[in-house]
Amino acid sequence: MPGRQVSHRHAAPSRPRPDSPESPGRSSGGLALFAVCLGFFMVLMDSSALNVALPDIREDLTGSLAGLEWVLNGYTITLAAFLLSGGSVSDRWGPRRVFEISLLGFVVTSAACAVSPGLGFLITARALQGITAGGLLPASLAVIARLYTDPARRAKALTVWGGVSSLALVFGPVAGGALTTAVGWRAIFLINVPVGLVAWALTRARVAPSPGHGTALDPAGQLLAVLVVGAGIGALIEGGSRGWGDTVTLALLAVTVAAGIAFGLVERRVAAPVLPLGLFARPRFSYGLVIGALFQFGAYGAQFALSLHLQNVWGLDALGAGLSFIPFATLWAFASFVLARAVTRTGPRPLLIGGALAAALGACALLPLGGHPTWWVFFAGSGLLGLGAGLMGPSLPAVVMGALPPAQSGLASGALNALRQIGGAVAIALFGVVLEGSSAASGLRICLALVAGGFLVAIAAVAVSLRPAATAPAAPVS
Repeated sequence: MPGRQVSHRHAAPSRPRPDSPESPGRSSGGLALFAVCLGFFMVLMDSSALNVALPDIREDLTGSLAGLEWVLNGYTITLAAFLLSGGSVSDRWGPRRVFEISLLGFVVTSAACAVSPGLGFLITARALQGITAGGLLPASLAVIARLYTDPARRAKALTVWGGVSSLALVFGPVAGGALTTAVGWRAIFLINVPVGLVAWALTRARVAPSPGHGTALDPAGQLLAVLVVGAGIGALIEGGSRGWGDTVTLALLAVTVAAGIAFGLVERRVAAPVLPLGLFARPRFSYGLVIGALFQFGAYGAQFALSLHLQNVWGLDALGAGLSFIPFATLWAFASFVLARAVTRTGPRPLLIGGALAAALGACALLPLGGHPTWWVFFAGSGLLGLGAGLMGPSLPAVVMGALPPAQSGLASGALNALRQIGGAVAIALFGVVLEGSSAASGLRICLALVAGGFLVAIAAVAVSLRPAATAPAAPVS
């Protein structure tokens, strides 16, 4: 190669530069991974913790069930929509830079949520909070992908990432219930301020700068993605409260269809699409996204429905409802950090199939729940559901990240997290409609049946897309 120089300075290539991903002075070791995990743990736990605080928010700010759904989905919609561009932006500008900026944005918007004077202000602040989270989540996974260049170490780090994200979903109700009972629902947002600043400071100190790759952006595709996700989820929410023949509902459905068609046309023509449609020709990628959406639909949807049932039907307060999820959370954590480590030896296929089957059985075990507390049924069913979801969660990144080259790690992460958030948003909107229009017992059973069905469909998707020979231990990101 012209201009190549050889000297004693380059005689020891195994010695990393101070700012390289493998440098012991900056990015190696547990603190770098801890900093990244702390940031996205905070983001994911935020909504999970808010589930048990919904009755208190409704009483304090005076709103309907549809309004409460918008408190959750105003965040989820913008998060899901901006995750796609968040992945592309992190590839373009460097994941550490995007992660830091998004962290500070999340801190500011969390403070705004905490001081909300009314439901409308809270919904708006939550939407802005979702935009910042849309940059943070894919950047966190992209940082890890570049932080660990060795396939084996990367597989372990991705398992930790998946496990921590699972913990955020399961311990959210416990933390949310404790904070709401002891201080009030606003504390759920206030706690993000110091946690976010600590994560930002650790990232600055321990994670080396990561260069971008000059990836172009796709503003038209981003706008259309927001319209598709926002209008689609909005149609589900408003259809349940206003009726499916209402003008607003029909208008939202029309916008969803039109924006979806336009999105497909734009993505086929632009030079750097926010979501290259050609990637869906890769079964591992496309089915991985479907599995991620079904996972979030079942895990997050079950939490939402069960939290409301515990408080509105069984009469528990926020703390009691949160503590009731301890068996669920404990088994999920055990599966995520102990059993799911097998992904580096077996590949994700057996964990995904076994986890989805266990979660489906857990949802079925919860079907007998009714108006009177039946704790042994609740603990057994929710525990089994948590065990299954804990096996699935850490395995998902290995599927999608393994379908694309490392240079597209931000895009892969953004797509996975976007579909997961869409799955959760659909569950909340759909389950809100079901719970509002049915008796307490029958509404919960319909929701749980949908959860079980979603996990069974996930098993079929895994069986089709991940052949036993294609799930080697080194597959996560190579």
